[in-house]
Parts: sequence; structure tokens; C-alpha cells
Amino acid sequence: MESPQGLNITNLIISGSLGMLTLVSFIIAFIAQYQKKILAHKSELQRTETEFQKQLLDASVEVAEEERRKIAGNIHDDVGLTINVVKLNLSKIKKNLKDTELVNELIETDIKILEDIHTTLRGISHELMPPSLSLLGLKKGLREMSRQISASGKIKVDLVSDEFELRLDKKKELQLYRLIKELINNIIKHAGANQIILHFALDQEKLITIIEHDGIGINDQEVMTLINSQKGIGLKSIQSRVQLTNSKLNYAYSAAEVAKITIKTPVL
Repeated sequence: MESPQGLNITNLIISGSLGMLTLVSFIIAFIAQYQKKILAHKSELQRTETEFQKQLLDASVEVAEEERRKIAGNIHDDVGLTINVVKLNLSKIKKNLKDTELVNELIETDIKILEDIHTTLRGISHELMPPSLSLLGLKKGLREMSRQISASGKIKVDLVSDEFELRLDKKKELQLYRLIKELINNIIKHAGANQIILHFALDQEKLITIIEHDGIGINDQEVMTLINSQKGIGLKSIQSRVQLTNSKLNYAYSAAEVAKITIKTPVL
């Protein structure tokens, strides 16, 4: 027969063991529940990211479709009608070959119309690939764009850059040009700014573009809120161009500083 002291020690060991098992079970259950939450959170993040990628893809398609509609509309409205006028004049010339005065008048009219068509088509081609960008590269192309915007008198746009020469892949260069142009258009339309400053710098293998302005700023969180709403179509378009150039985009502002948009683009 065990002594009372022995029984107490045995009970303590059993109680301690049971307590330890209970604690271990609690820890295992806690870890399992925590891992379950982590997996659920990861799954939600992946779903959200997939949904966001889909939105960007839809926006990219919408941007391309809108550009095609714009070009088709310009050709139809500005070129189609005037070509029909030329055709009518040629038909009239054919029927009135003996009327020299009328023929000469119609020929002069058609020459003027054809010159207008040439100017219109040149403007459309400039929309597709700005000649300053094609010939001079991104930095000089944007400098020319800045000069044109400033010349309008609505807002002043300056370009400040380190001394470097850089030509990107043509597709990336065009998409980055359009990205920066779209950001500037958004600032002009929504920020109420009086001045925009473009900064360019080459940092190792990245082109750093900073757009500063003195208007109403916006931050990354506000941008995401707008993108997820029905009001952020333009911002979705911008994000799709960010993807196409493999860039990283950051919006920031504070009461003490001007609003700032930073684009980091790999040059390779």
C-alpha cells in the first residue's frame, strides 16, 4: 500500500501530465486554426488579385477598343465624307468635260479637299505614333509634349532631367509615353493644378519618372478604392499601361508637399 506522500506525487504527475496534454492540445488546435485562417486569407488574397488582374485586363482591352473606335470615328467623320465629295466632283467633271471653267473650279476644290484629307490622316498617324517620340525618343518626345501643353496657356508643364541618352523597346516606349500623357491629362482634368514638373533619372537598370504638381493629390489607397468602384475607369486604364511596361506606380501627397506620382520602369 502506497503512502499518502507517494499518492500525492502520483496525483501531481497525473495532473501535470493531463494539464500538459491539455495545453499541447490547445496549442495544436490554435496552430491548426491559425493555419486555416492563414490559408483562407491567402486564398482570399489570391482571389482578390485574380479579380484585380481581370479588371486590369478588361481595362486594357477597353483602352485598345476605345483607341480603335476613336481612330475609326476620325476616319469615318473626317475622311469618309470628304472622299465622297471628291467622288461627286469627279463625276461632275466627267459629265462636264467641255465646261473648262467648271472643270478647273472642281479640280481646285478637289485639290484643297485632298490636302485636308492628308492633314487629317497625318494627325491620326501622329496619335498612333507621335513623330517626336519616334524620331527623338521618350525624353525628347515628352519635352515636346510639355512644350505644346504649356503653349496652350492652361497649365505650365516643365521637364527636368539628368543628362542621359536612353531608347527603350519601341512598344514599351510608346506605352510609357501614353501612360505619362494619361497621368498628365488626369491631373489637368481633376487636380486643378497650375504647374506640373516631370523629373527623369536613370537609376541602375530602372528609369525613374516623377510627376509633381501643385493641385489636389491622391494616394495609393484612394486610387485602389476608385479602381474598385465604377468611377475608376481612367485609373484602370492607367494601371493596364503600368502592367504593359512592367512598371511600378506610386501615388503620394501630404499637406506639406506637392502631390507626387512615381513610375519605376525597367529599361531592359
